[in-house]
Amino acid sequence: MKKTVIFILVLALVIGGLSVLSYYSEKVYYNEDDTVGNTAGNLYNGGLYCEIGDTIYFANPADDGEFYSMSSDCTNVRKLSTDKVASLNADGHYVYYSRRNYAKEDTNVSIFHFQNTGIYRYKRKNGDLAMLFDGANAVSCLYGNTIYYQHYDTKTAIQLHKVDIDKKNAGMVNTDGMVPASVYNGILYYAGDEKDHYIHALNLATGSNSVIVYNNSRMPIAMNSGIYYIAMNDNYSIYRVGYDGSEPEKLVDEFCFTYNITPDERYLFYQIDGGDDNRIVRLDLTTGVAQTIMDGNFKQIHVTSQYVFFTDYDDSHTYAYRRADGTVNIFEPPVLE
Repeated sequence: MKKTVIFILVLALVIGGLSVLSYYSEKVYYNEDDTVGNTAGNLYNGGLYCEIGDTIYFANPADDGEFYSMSSDCTNVRKLSTDKVASLNADGHYVYYSRRNYAKEDTNVSIFHFQNTGIYRYKRKNGDLAMLFDGANAVSCLYGNTIYYQHYDTKTAIQLHKVDIDKKNAGMVNTDGMVPASVYNGILYYAGDEKDHYIHALNLATGSNSVIVYNNSRMPIAMNSGIYYIAMNDNYSIYRVGYDGSEPEKLVDEFCFTYNITPDERYLFYQIDGGDDNRIVRLDLTTGVAQTIMDGNFKQIHVTSQYVFFTDYDDSHTYAYRRADGTVNIFEPPVLE
């Protein structure tokens, strides 16, 4: 009888321990409502780098874009997964990313093949992985506790969808194929794709939609001083405009393919194209002084606290511009198992 009681007590403790373990392994940690997962400029450029605290999560260009992390000074490189990743977003507990395994150099699988695409939640503490969406997608961003993303299928093409970080409340937000990169104070600022290319303001809570800029535009980035954007109707110059659409100011009077901004709005980095003097440039927005970083054709400009990363247009090299002293070096992270 005594042995039976002991066995029952031990069994109860084991079951209780497993229940607690299961609870904590499945528990989802939620964010403040205004949490933003990455900067708009980084997401427009692919979301291949995402910095949180003193850690950068990134798609390693030396390892076919597989999932890595490193310290903000580019040391302590670690491999986290063999997934090819993009649209990286992070919060205090998780990294969210778009899986792009269909685009690996050594595969011929379709984008629609199960588990070769989708949106995933990676637990920073232990690497646990959860699938939030299992279909084709493009740009995605975290705002609060929701992932907003470009959903794609053969019937509807690209539309704006959402899914909460706990996999709930999934569905379509808007039929427009907008790029969900720039969310500021609960408003998604985007360049229209379906009916026009104006800059719109979509209230994510109410669904109300208004137009800020009635000119063909791309890559709007909403920040404290206003909305930055590329004006397609003015030779792809870079402008900044007020939130009511007033006082447009031309910041760069050259043809710009892509750009990015430091979070403090001190520096604007942009790629000049369309001529014989293509180059990547840093503009000091406080002094108006522009400085060429490197001549050539570049893309995928990503800004972190210490570096600016950018890539040759033909993907031959990725470069790291150190913001402290202006030095540029080829970014060659190790390839790890």
